[in-house]
Amino acid sequence: MAAHARIDLSALREAARSRDIPALTRIADSAQGDALEMYPRYYLLTTQITTVAPEDVDAFLTRYDGSPLAERLRQDWLKELARRQDWTHYLTDYSKLDSPSVDLQCLNAQARFVVQGSADVSRLRGLWFTEKGQPESCAPVFEALFAAGQLNQEDAWTRIRMALSAGRTDFAAQLAPRVGFPPELTVRALGQAGNANQSAKVLARLDFSRRAGRETALFIIQKTARTDPDAAADMIESLKSKLGEGDRRYAWQQIAEIAAKKQHPLASTWFGKGGLEGLDADGRAWSVRAALRAGDMNAVLDRIAAMPAEQANENAWRYWYAQALKRANRAAEAAPILLQLSAGDDFYSLLAREESGPTLTAAPDSYVPVDQDVRNVAARPGVIRALALYEQNWRVEGVREWNWAMRGLSDQELVAAAVLADRNKIYDRSIYSAERARALAPLGLRYPTPYRSQVEREARNQGLDPAWVYGLIRQESRFVADIRSGAGATGLMQLMPTTAQWVGRKNGQKKIDLSSLTDPDVNVSYGSYYLKYILDRLGGQTILATAGYNAGPGRAKAWQDDNRQLDPLVYIETIPFEETRDYVKKVMTNAQLYGATFGETTPFHQRLTPVPGKNADAENIDAP
Repeated sequence: MAAHARIDLSALREAARSRDIPALTRIADSAQGDALEMYPRYYLLTTQITTVAPEDVDAFLTRYDGSPLAERLRQDWLKELARRQDWTHYLTDYSKLDSPSVDLQCLNAQARFVVQGSADVSRLRGLWFTEKGQPESCAPVFEALFAAGQLNQEDAWTRIRMALSAGRTDFAAQLAPRVGFPPELTVRALGQAGNANQSAKVLARLDFSRRAGRETALFIIQKTARTDPDAAADMIESLKSKLGEGDRRYAWQQIAEIAAKKQHPLASTWFGKGGLEGLDADGRAWSVRAALRAGDMNAVLDRIAAMPAEQANENAWRYWYAQALKRANRAAEAAPILLQLSAGDDFYSLLAREESGPTLTAAPDSYVPVDQDVRNVAARPGVIRALALYEQNWRVEGVREWNWAMRGLSDQELVAAAVLADRNKIYDRSIYSAERARALAPLGLRYPTPYRSQVEREARNQGLDPAWVYGLIRQESRFVADIRSGAGATGLMQLMPTTAQWVGRKNGQKKIDLSSLTDPDVNVSYGSYYLKYILDRLGGQTILATAGYNAGPGRAKAWQDDNRQLDPLVYIETIPFEETRDYVKKVMTNAQLYGATFGETTPFHQRLTPVPGKNADAENIDAP
């Protein structure tokens, strides 16, 4: 490490946890001039936030302005100023905040009401439209918006509908006073409406002449669709004389999106009945995915064309729009879209590049910083703090300091920072900085190969593609060997304890030491074994195994079509879990780019083989 700190961060953490003011004071006094001197001072202030003097906070914020700790303290201090009702100072400090939370935005409006007598809250109107509750501080803002006519009863119904669509019946009931306490919107009534055994009886007694009756019916349809989309479709047909056109279209949209995530064959047809008007971004995306799954490229073309420009310009939809144009014999229109898209290096950009030009090969290094460039970056205060924090394994704080220090750097400086992090074996921050430098960063910095002997040995032992294994590790852990997720997944390949125990039993071990999973040798060995097991159980399909590693092999198989072979890109794009869909795209992209760093020229499309129907490749899956 290039930086050292005299502060014992373990002692500091314990003093902060136990709110030991004398200990914090001693540590702060002894830290004078240290790279991390602000840390004990920060904890000393936040521990006493309810009694601290404003001038002490101001002194910290002035001295350490532009640091992540100053931003955190300012957020804490603003909440305290609101508690003290010191609205004048609130307005002064709020103006210096980098990224205000919803809570602080609403408190700022309150401050303006008190200090200035009025506040323009119109820009906060969008905070109303969410299916969940907002902080209590927003209640006066919403009252002001209703009083000014900038929110009305229709907006209240919209939010009730959003809450019901998300299954938040308790919150929908809390909103009922806004629309006159309809009895259908009580917690008890909504609970009964959501009960599959009671829904038919509830529907029979609803008063469809009232908005509450119709919204309850729509809630029942949506709830039914989650377990039986066909039954929900039958409900809409049976109620078409009682629901207006707008409500029917909304109901079709609801079941269509739910059905699309279940890969129901009629999902695209139901989107056709509901239309696209009123769909949110997620609904519009699923309308396209449903059309892809149905093989209706004309609908793909129309639905992407109907998207707002911002969404339509996302790489996925630009790529699929070009594919739909090609299917419609409009290749000349598709060519410039693919050519422009090919400039990037994400999943769809690599596909577009391959369709527009030669196979991707390892590009020459665009910029190699000299040692002085690296030293210049290493001398930046935020970088010094980050390295000092990493030295004592304060990873969360180190990541925060590093990321903050990267703001405003030139691409050349970012590459130098990536080199510095790589030299210190902080691979996740090296990748972070290199990715921000985009194409200027050498491919080897963006796609490093630490632990190469372990990865290549275990890949060889299991008959796996090393580029694929590296692609998975990069996505799972960014090469942080001792990382542990909140769920307990550990190490380079993020093995869950149950999975590790299962692998151990398969290899004749009665019990394994779970702490050993932070050892790269052990982790890569176990992870590669498990990956190979999934690959074999899923018919040797790399895409299925990648999805299975993230979401479980049973789910990966469930997402196949029953009988027909699927285009691999359609399979990936229609994975219902956003996390897994993104994961598969990134792992496969990583594998292709790692292959390029190894000098391979395998076309990307060759990695993405067609996905067979599940009935053509049935296997018993007993992995955890």
